Amino acid sequence: MRRHLAGFAATTAAVLAVVAAAVFAVQATRDFDARADANDALDYADREIAWGNGWTLSQPALYAARSLIPPRAPYAVRVGATERFDDSFTPTFVASYLRAFLVPRPQREDARWVVCYRCDPPAAMSVVWADEDAGVSILRRREA
Repeated sequence: MRRHLAGFAATTAAVLAVVAAAVFAVQATRDFDARADANDALDYADREIAWGNGWTLSQPALYAARSLIPPRAPYAVRVGATERFDDSFTPTFVASYLRAFLVPRPQREDARWVVCYRCDPPAAMSVVWADEDAGVSILRRREA
C-alpha cells in the first residue's frame, strides 16, 4: 500500500510540475510577444538612439549635431552644472554617448564646434542650432 501511495504522490508531483511548466511557458510567451510588439512600435530614431533615450534630453539635438558638424570635424561637449539636470546620468555620460553617436567626428577640447548641454555658451561662439525646451544647443566658434 505504501508503494502505491508513494507512486501516486510521485506521479501527482510530476503532473503538477508539467502543468506548472506549461502555465509558465504560456506566460513567458505572452510576455515575449508583448515585448516584441513594444519594440516593433519604436520608430527609427528610438531604435538608433536606444539606451540614450532616457537621458539625452533631445533626439533632435543628436540628429542636428550629426547633420551640422562635418564628418571629420572635431567637436567639444560642454555640460552645465549638475543642478541643471533632473538626473545625474546626463551630465555624467553625455560626452561618452556623443563620442559613439557622432563617429567619425573626434572629440577635442579646442574644437570649433561645441555641443552644449544646459551650459552657458562661451562668448566667442555662435549658436547654430538650439532646442531651448531641452536646453541643448550646437555652437560654432566665430571666425577671427
